[in-house]
Amino acid sequence: MINLKEHFKLTAVYTFFAVFPALLQLIVYPVIEGKDRLGAEDFGYLAITEAIITAVFIICLFGTGNGIARLYYDNKENIKDYNNLVSTVLNGILARGMLLIGISVIVSPFAGNFFPHEAMQNFNEYGPALFISGVCRAIIVVAVTLYRHERRLALFIIISVIAGLLKASMQVYTVLVHNLSFVGYVHGTAIGSGVTAIIIIFLIYKSCGLHFNKKINLSLYKFSSPLFFSDIIFWGLLFADRFFLLNKPEELGIYDNALKFAIGVQLIIQGLSSAIQPEIFRFLKEGIKTKEKEIKQLSNIFMLESLFIITVAIIPAMLFISIFYETSLTASAGLVAIVFVRFILRAQYLVFSWPIMFSKNTKLFFTLNLMVLIICLFFNWLLTPKIGYYGAIISFFIAFIFQVFAFKIAQNKTIPIKWNYKKILYFPLIIVLTAAILEILKLSININPYFTSIILIVVVFSGIFLLYKSEINNFLKGKLHSDKHNRK
Repeated sequence: MINLKEHFKLTAVYTFFAVFPALLQLIVYPVIEGKDRLGAEDFGYLAITEAIITAVFIICLFGTGNGIARLYYDNKENIKDYNNLVSTVLNGILARGMLLIGISVIVSPFAGNFFPHEAMQNFNEYGPALFISGVCRAIIVVAVTLYRHERRLALFIIISVIAGLLKASMQVYTVLVHNLSFVGYVHGTAIGSGVTAIIIIFLIYKSCGLHFNKKINLSLYKFSSPLFFSDIIFWGLLFADRFFLLNKPEELGIYDNALKFAIGVQLIIQGLSSAIQPEIFRFLKEGIKTKEKEIKQLSNIFMLESLFIITVAIIPAMLFISIFYETSLTASAGLVAIVFVRFILRAQYLVFSWPIMFSKNTKLFFTLNLMVLIICLFFNWLLTPKIGYYGAIISFFIAFIFQVFAFKIAQNKTIPIKWNYKKILYFPLIIVLTAAILEILKLSININPYFTSIILIVVVFSGIFLLYKSEINNFLKGKLHSDKHNRK
């Protein structure tokens, strides 16, 4: 039996502090944006720099974020093995990080030729800072992942708050005081993230010591390597559309600004996932035959939480952009609804991926997600040059709907679970379809985006109250229990 109020309390705490740095970023953007500050084109350049930082982060992490989350449960009972695992992971990140930063210094004088816009061609002015930011992000992510699975709430909160405050304050300072361009923002990101990473390195080495265990290293990278390639594929899925819009920096800036708010929602969903995944793994460890009910209950709750958060965030995000932005970036308010609902597909993917992740069948992630990337790139190549960011939006929906069904089939073959597909699959997809129809109507007959968003919200909440009544009722009672009259 699960204490649902306690679960929601812990989930809320972990989720809030996991997304705290991203929430601060949403405050930073309107502070540095304006007619006499950064405009839509600058935000377009920032979209490309974020893609580079994330690529460096993925290479530096090399899948060990999920690796340490899974292997922690195999080593937590033995303090020596635990220390070896944590130290080995950090050593690998630092080694790859130093190599990447060295490469960035070497290629910086030439890398700027890749970009068509003069503002980005002086790569040696900001390139190494991008690589430093990516390396530091990898260190921070591993630390908060470890503290979450260890249930060390205080350290989790402290690191999340320090990371968010340092990065945000340095971004504002460097842009408004030192360099009124996207370059100032990049430098601020590197400085703030760097200080946090140094604190984490000190804490981990002080606690675990400096170790390298070949056996753990081989086990770690056997598990993590396929995930690394899957992460590279995910990078392509999330950022390839920016490069198809590279020749239209203002349109890219508008599209990416809507995505920045959507990424905030995605991080909240990821925070929810980070809170629930350890419980799912514990139940799977105890056995699917005895814990299937609990797994289904938590997954239903996760989907309910995701739908609720995505929906309630739409109007506030639109209002925030409309009120606090001054330049052509205000147009991004009209894209919020259609961009937000795409992350419903991400939530469905997570539900179906947990059992596969636990089974250590990580090669499936690479194979299936490579197919998803090929589909996404093809439709971006076909549509985005012709219809701009709507081509990118359509490409994402096509690719990720395929991903959801592919992982559903793979999960059932790996660890069969008798899901309630109305809650996990069909209703969320109906919401996505409704948002697409409303977007077409909005463009066809010039409907106010606030009106179409309100219609979408009504549809979502009507479905939630009809379909998730048992979860809502059990939350009010404070616990989850089996109900023979409800199909969980």
